[in-house]
Amino acid sequence: MMSDPAEIIDWLLGPARTLPSPAPMLQELAGRLVRAGLPLWRLTFHLPQFHPLIGAATYEWRPKAAAVREIRFDRELAEGPGYRSSPIAVMHQTAGMVRRRLTGPGALVDFPVLEELRDEGAVDYVLLPMVFGTGRRTSGFGMVSDQPAGFDDAQIAFVERILPALSAVCEIMVDRQKTEHLLDTYVGHEAARRILDGEIVRGGAQSLEAVILFCDMRGFTARAEATPRDALLQLMNEYFTIIVGAIQTAGGEVLKFMGDGILAIFRIGDGEDTAEACARALIGALDAFAGLDAMNVRRRAEGLDEIRAGIALHFGEVIFGNIGAPDRLDFTVVGPEVNRAARIEQMTKLVGQRILTSARFAELCPVRLISVGTRRLRGVPRPQELFTPAAELRGEKIPDAA
Repeated sequence: MMSDPAEIIDWLLGPARTLPSPAPMLQELAGRLVRAGLPLWRLTFHLPQFHPLIGAATYEWRPKAAAVREIRFDRELAEGPGYRSSPIAVMHQTAGMVRRRLTGPGALVDFPVLEELRDEGAVDYVLLPMVFGTGRRTSGFGMVSDQPAGFDDAQIAFVERILPALSAVCEIMVDRQKTEHLLDTYVGHEAARRILDGEIVRGGAQSLEAVILFCDMRGFTARAEATPRDALLQLMNEYFTIIVGAIQTAGGEVLKFMGDGILAIFRIGDGEDTAEACARALIGALDAFAGLDAMNVRRRAEGLDEIRAGIALHFGEVIFGNIGAPDRLDFTVVGPEVNRAARIEQMTKLVGQRILTSARFAELCPVRLISVGTRRLRGVPRPQELFTPAAELRGEKIPDAA
C-alpha cells in the first residue's frame, strides 16, 4: 500500500526548498520514497549546469552509499558521443518518460549505461523529465530497481504526482547554482559572495590590506592589428589560462581584465601573516612566467614569435567594493596603492625585468629580492626604489621583459 504523496509534496514545497544543494535533497527524498514503498536501488537527478567548464551534473543515491555522489560532466562530454548514446538524450528528444526492463522477456538494454546497471543487478529503469517554469525539459529524475517485479504502475503514478513539486524545487536550486557560477566566473569568488550577501549598492566598500598584482602583455596593440581575429582570440585565451591559473593556484583573486591586462589581489588569509601572502603572490608570478616560458618554447618550434609580459607586485591598503554609476557597478579595488602598482608594472619594460616589486613588498616578502634602483613613477610624488627576484631564484635566471 502506497502512502499519500501529499506528505512528500508538502515537504518539497516547504523544508526542502531551504536545503543548500541537490545532494542533501536527494538523500532525504530517497529515504521518503523508500518509506513510501518504492523498491529503489538507485535514484538520480540529472541537472544542467551554467558553468564555463561544466555542462551537466548527475547526483546519484544508492542505499548502501555513505552520501550522494555528484558526477560532473565537462561541456565536451556533456554534449559528446556519451550523451548522444544515453537515455538522457532520448528524454530530451521525446520530452517523455524513458522506461526499460533490463531482464526477462521484453528486456531492452539499448544504452551502455543500462548494460552497466544490468550487470550490477538492476532490473527496471525509469527516467522522467522534470519541467521547469520556462518549459525546458533538460532535467531528469531517474529511478532504478533491483527487485524482480521492478516498478508497478501505481508506483510510477505516485512519482508522477510529486514530480511537479520536485521540478519546482530543482529549478530553484539550479537557478541558485547558476547565479553563483555566473558571478564567480565574471567577478570572482569573493566579490560574488558579497554580492549574493546583498552588497549591491554603490558606495558599499571596505578597506583591506593585500598584495596587488598587475600583469600586462607586451606589444599587444601591434599584435592585435596584425593577427587575424580567431588566432588572436586563441592566443589571448591561452595566455589568460596560464597567467590566471598561476594566480589562482597561488591563492590570488583575479578582479578584472583590462584588454590584455590583469588586476588581482592576494588577501592575508586566516592565520596567515603578510609575509606568507607576499610569498604566495611571488610564487604565482614566477609560476605564471614558467607557464609562459613553456608556451614560448612551443611557439618558437612553430616559427611564431614569443609572448612577453610584465608583472608588478605591491603591498598596501585598497578599497574593495561597489564603484560606478547607480545602476551600473563594478566590484573591484581602487586607491592610491592600486595606482602605484599599475605604475610599477609600466616600469618592467624600461628596467628590463619582467617582475618588479615595490620596496614595501620587498620589505615584507620572506624571499630575497634585489634592488634595481630608484625610479620616478608617473603620478607618484617621490622616486620609488624597485626590486626584482634574485637572478638565480628557483635555479633559473629571470630574463628581461623587453
